[in-house]
Amino acid sequence: MQILTKEELKFADDYTIQHEPISSLQLMERAARACVMNIINKVDDSTPIFVFCGKGNNGGDGFAIARMLLERSYNCTAVLVDHSKEFSEDCKVNYDRLKELRSDAIVEITSEKDLETLKFTSDATIIDALLGTGLNKPLTGLLKSVVEFINKNFLKIISIDCPTGLFIDSSNSSDDAIILSSVTLTFQYPKLAFLMPQNKWFVPQFEILNIGLHPHLQHLIKAKQFYIGKNEIKQLVTKRPKFTDKGNFGHALLMAGSETMRGAVSISAMACLRSGAGLLTVHSVTKAIDALMTNLPEAMCSIDPDPSIISELPDLKKYNVIAIGPGIGTEKATADVLKKLLNYTGSSLVIDADALNILSENKTWLSFLPPETVLTPHPKEFDRLTEQHDTDLERYATAKHFALKHKVIVVLKGTYTCICMPDGSSYFNSSGNSGLAKGGSGDALTGIITGLIARGYTAPKAALIGVYLHGYAADLAVKKISKESLLATDVIDKLGKAFLKLED
Repeated sequence: MQILTKEELKFADDYTIQHEPISSLQLMERAARACVMNIINKVDDSTPIFVFCGKGNNGGDGFAIARMLLERSYNCTAVLVDHSKEFSEDCKVNYDRLKELRSDAIVEITSEKDLETLKFTSDATIIDALLGTGLNKPLTGLLKSVVEFINKNFLKIISIDCPTGLFIDSSNSSDDAIILSSVTLTFQYPKLAFLMPQNKWFVPQFEILNIGLHPHLQHLIKAKQFYIGKNEIKQLVTKRPKFTDKGNFGHALLMAGSETMRGAVSISAMACLRSGAGLLTVHSVTKAIDALMTNLPEAMCSIDPDPSIISELPDLKKYNVIAIGPGIGTEKATADVLKKLLNYTGSSLVIDADALNILSENKTWLSFLPPETVLTPHPKEFDRLTEQHDTDLERYATAKHFALKHKVIVVLKGTYTCICMPDGSSYFNSSGNSGLAKGGSGDALTGIITGLIARGYTAPKAALIGVYLHGYAADLAVKKISKESLLATDVIDKLGKAFLKLED
C-alpha cells in the first residue's frame, strides 16, 4: 500500500473526480459514509457525540457525518468553529444540508468564550473534523484554543483523515497544538506522520478506510514509500518444493554470543532454522555452544579457540549467508573478525547488535559492506552508526540516504519497523505488538532474516518477509499469552503457524 505526500493525495482526489467520473461532493459523501459505518461500530447511539467542524473540506466531511448519524437517531451535535471567513464550496453544501435536516443540531463557536457554553459530559465522544491533511503551519487563534479545549476535556476522540494540527510530511514543534486522537480514520492511504514514534500521542491507532479512489492511481503515482500488510507479504512467500533436499535450502553461518551473552546464540539459531534454512552452523564460544547443543541439536557448531569471545573467523567457503552480531561484544579481537569478514566474504551478510556497534566505531569499514547487506539497528544503534537525530522523520530520511549511498538494506526497528532499500524505496511494517519490546526480540529477527536468505529468498524479500513474519508470529502468540509475558522464544514457537497462514 502506497504512502502518499499531501500533494499526491490531492492528485489522487482530483484524478478520481475527473476519471471515475464523480463530483467532489459525491466523493465527500462516500468518505463520510465510510466513516459513519466505522463509527457506529465504536459508539453507542445513546452516547453524546460532538462533531467539531472547520470550514474546509475536512469540515464538510464532518457535517456529512453528523447528518448521517442524526439520520440513524444518534445523539449528535455539530460544532461549527468559525476560524475563517469563507466555507469551501462542498463544506457549505453539507452545512446547509445538515441545517435543513436539524438546525438545532448545529452550534457555532466564534470565540473562546463560546466554548464555555457547550453542554457536554465526560463520556461524550468527539469527532475531529476541523482540518485535514493540507496543514502547513502551526495552529493559532481560535483553532488552537479549540484543540486545547478538546484535549483537556475529552478522552474519546475520533479524528477524520488526520488529527487536526499534525503535519503529515514534516515534523511539528513540541509546543504545537495537535489533537490527541484515540483513533484516526484515514482515507485510502496511511500517512507518513502516523508511522513516526514522535507522534504516538496524536495517532496511537489508525484505521484505513477505502473510499473508492481510482484504481489506476497505484500505477500513475510513482510512490517510493509503502505500508506492508499480510496481502503484500503473501505475494512474496513461496511454498517449499516437494522434490528437494536440505542442500537446496542453503547453509547459514551464525556468528553470535560470548561467555557473558550466551542466550542470543540459541534464540538466533532456533529462529534461523525455524525460518527455512537447510543447514546452520553456529560459530561461538564453548559455553554458548554447549547450551545450544542442549536446546537445538539440529544445528552444527564451530567452536572459537577463545573461551570468552569470538576471536577467529572460520572458513567461509560453504556458506551462502552469514549473520554476525548478537551478543558478540565489542572487544578488539572480535572487531578484527568483523573486519576480516567484510574483506573476504562473498556471501550475503546480516549485521546486528554488537557488530553494528563495532561498525559505528570504525565507519570507514562501511565502504566494505557487500551490496544488499542487511543491517538491523534499533534507533540508538542507528544514531551511533550515523549521527544524532532530533526527530524520527530526520532519522528516517538519514536511513533512506544511508541505504541508497551504501547500497545496503537498513531495517530500522520500531513499532512500524522501516525497511529502507538500496533503490531508495522504503517499507513500513504493519505487524507486531508491544510485547516485542523485550530482550531477545532482535536476536530472533536476525535469525529469521538469515534463515530466509539461506532458504533462497533475495535479501530485499527476506527483509520484508522476515520483519512481517516476526511481528505476525508475535501477534499470534499474544492471542494465548499476554504482551507482558511474551518472550522471544514464544515468538519463535509461533513461526510455524505464521508460515502456514501466509502460505495458505
